[in-house]
Amino acid sequence: MLPNWNSGIFSENLHSKFHVRSAGKPGVELELIDVTEKNLSPQAEQYCVLFRGPMIPAFQQGTLTLEHEKLGALDLFLVPTGPDSHGMCYLAVFSRLYANNGQAR
Repeated sequence: MLPNWNSGIFSENLHSKFHVRSAGKPGVELELIDVTEKNLSPQAEQYCVLFRGPMIPAFQQGTLTLEHEKLGALDLFLVPTGPDSHGMCYLAVFSRLYANNGQAR
């Protein structure tokens, strides 16, 4: 993952599709459906992103490689949060400290 990724980059790509690369499973697309900032501290950047995919195949908790047409490939640790009325949802949580200049490390 690129060190300059932040919630804004995900927010700019809300409702776009990410293709999951997974050995032994057919190609699956996940839609980025929510970006939530959780900035509870001025020293850290904290946010989560929520994806939705089909009910089958469902992925277990773990690191998946996602590919996006604009953003390229990234490895994310996704946790299934259960289904909603449209499919299975997966959450990724980000937390990193800011450097002295206010930029995330």
